[in-house]
Amino acid sequence: MDLPEYQLKTNTLKRRLGDYLISAGIITPELLDEAIESQCIFGGKLGTNLIELGLIEEEHLAKILSQQLNLHYIKPKLLMNVPEKILDLVPQNLALKHQVVPYHKEKEKIFLAMKDSSNLAVIDELSFQLNHIIIPLAVPEVRLMLALKKHYGLELSPRFESIEAKIDHPDSPLPKAPETSSKTNGNPNNKIPSKISIKRVINLEKEHSSEQSDSWPLLGEGNDQEAIVEDSVYFDFGTSPKEMSQTSLAQQLVSATDRNDIARSLINYLAQEFSVSALFMVRADIVHGWLVKYGNIEPTGFDRLQINLQKQSIFNQLVENKSYFLGSVSDTPQNSLLLKFFDTQPPQTALIVPLLVKDRLVSILYLQDRLEILEKNFFEVQKMAQKAQMAFTLLILKNKILSI
Repeated sequence: MDLPEYQLKTNTLKRRLGDYLISAGIITPELLDEAIESQCIFGGKLGTNLIELGLIEEEHLAKILSQQLNLHYIKPKLLMNVPEKILDLVPQNLALKHQVVPYHKEKEKIFLAMKDSSNLAVIDELSFQLNHIIIPLAVPEVRLMLALKKHYGLELSPRFESIEAKIDHPDSPLPKAPETSSKTNGNPNNKIPSKISIKRVINLEKEHSSEQSDSWPLLGEGNDQEAIVEDSVYFDFGTSPKEMSQTSLAQQLVSATDRNDIARSLINYLAQEFSVSALFMVRADIVHGWLVKYGNIEPTGFDRLQINLQKQSIFNQLVENKSYFLGSVSDTPQNSLLLKFFDTQPPQTALIVPLLVKDRLVSILYLQDRLEILEKNFFEVQKMAQKAQMAFTLLILKNKILSI
């Protein structure tokens, strides 16, 4: 069955936002690559990452999106001043569920800012529930999120709050993830945590020498594979990582379609061995919670957890040196904030692993358990971190291929 002409046109053009930006002379291919890498690492739409990196103004992006998607254009800031009678046309539950904001009504038509204006199923559902013809509008994701916050009470993530501050105060510095030090030589994953004795490390290396893998290639050096992985894929709890097939995890990482697939596969695997398994993202001077599991629990609200790197915490040394840490979580206010989320308190022991792509710190893996368990599984975790790093690289390659 042939797809409708509108859907074919939208799907084709939507993949080529970068082409529009390059042909218009707004960005270079190199800057597009930077934005694509940021999108793969931090998520969100490409336009959001372009705005966040300071590569485009949101009004200019809205005009490009209008041309690309063949949709009506409005100035993004106008979405913040919608009359109540228009907002009342879309109930809060529908607005938040589908992430839409009404802007204008014309007879039987509602002009609607949508996060995914090409999703015909959502458009049909909204048209039926609202009893109006839906006309999608071209609005940057950032502005849509801000409008949802103002009009419908959406709680913004720390990332969008940071971008909001940048839009409102354009002279403030850009929130970019810190780069790794140029002083790091060789593969940083070969560094040994300061808390493990040299004798103990030698013994561990002898025990696990057969399990060590070659360093993973960086961007452009690996082969690309693409498949579909469903969010419902989970491992059976109660089996330790070494008893479980590592091939299953590797297949999920290779098949990841976005960064959350990578995170969930890795955490589901490690959560079976460690009492706390968590991933964090680093942006500017803040470490943000991403995904966590302890036991069979995956608590909500972890993305609201923020650890300030300007204050003393267990993350300071790792972010500065890009090396592993294994030892005690000291009793500081920032560490206590971290442990409180896990329903624990000092003293605790943790293994913290940086995930690097192209010498850039993209995420932090945090594992908490007894010292003997962390030491026993140190090289296993090292290998899993390498696999996750490679998965990020593959994801970047896939998105770059689709953007050409």
